[in-house]
Amino acid sequence: MLASVLLMARSASAQSLDSASSSCRTQPALCARVAGEETVIPRAAQRLAEFGAATTAVAVALNEAHQKAIEQKLSECANKARETVLRQHMQGRSPTPAECRETKNFGGKVRTRAMFLGEEMHKVALACAEAELSALRPGGFSREPRYRYNTDTRQRELISPEKEEALLEEGCYSELRGTIKPDIVIHAGNPLLPLAVYDFKFPCVSSVSSKSDGWCRYSQGPYKGRFQDDVYKEILGPFVRAIKPWLGVTP
Repeated sequence: MLASVLLMARSASAQSLDSASSSCRTQPALCARVAGEETVIPRAAQRLAEFGAATTAVAVALNEAHQKAIEQKLSECANKARETVLRQHMQGRSPTPAECRETKNFGGKVRTRAMFLGEEMHKVALACAEAELSALRPGGFSREPRYRYNTDTRQRELISPEKEEALLEEGCYSELRGTIKPDIVIHAGNPLLPLAVYDFKFPCVSSVSSKSDGWCRYSQGPYKGRFQDDVYKEILGPFVRAIKPWLGVTP
């Protein structure tokens, strides 16, 4: 029964998307933006896609083994990232609290050692995650997608990497104000319809479990005072998890 519903939803959605360009040219008010600011789809097709994705989410939720496999790989990537970076920059040991707070030129930028090590660990973890998920879930995940969210319409918009790069090169940083960029988004083929969101967290001294040492609290912008995961849940759905070395998946 579930397979039949999925097939019907996908077929209907595909037929609607085939005529997206012509429909949106003649009736732009009926369209919603997709993939940055370059592409739109009819809202009717979007609703069909959302229905199909919701049904798929049920199927994915029932496939506990697949979810565990994803989380196991991401946890292994977090462990690998911490080990690799500490071996390269700290002779394999964890830094002390004083070393984490030390500020000087790290990697060509003046910043704290904690910021430098965290950035390096993220690079290793994301490369690892992309390689592992490409084999485990091809076409069903996105690495560092950037979203803009309209609080009035409650619609999310995906900003393409090309658009993001162009805005940064032009110095148009305000255009990205209020956007979010999670590390890994699991989906059924459309990052606008996420099923699960994962963010790597690398506390400098050790992998601690308190929220204040994992999810950051925004100090400025439209989300000032709110925790990062609460914002992610509002925009992308309730299944948002952190991945920490040695602790694995945490709230």
